[in-house]
Amino acid sequence: MKGELKDLKLTVNGKLCELKVKPGMLLVELLRNELRLTGAKIGCQDSACGACTVHIDGKAVRSCSILALQANSRKVTTTEGVADGYKLHPIQQAMI
Repeated sequence: MKGELKDLKLTVNGKLCELKVKPGMLLVELLRNELRLTGAKIGCQDSACGACTVHIDGKAVRSCSILALQANSRKVTTTEGVADGYKLHPIQQAMI
């Protein structure tokens, strides 16, 4: 059926996540709305600004231009995932 939820399993910031998602859900929507990881921003919504950039298997990807299901069985690192405990990563520090 069209609105049927699909199984999704991915690793986000080193944590295994198993969810059911709508087939048309964008990765940025999953990160922000389902996992409450708000480091990836929804800016231009057409991959131009880069505010939604995450790493998937070590490669920079605009999370507003990829479906959540396309990240199945992959490793996603968000801006929250580069910190060392409470110590900010230099990339995070540069944004303050």
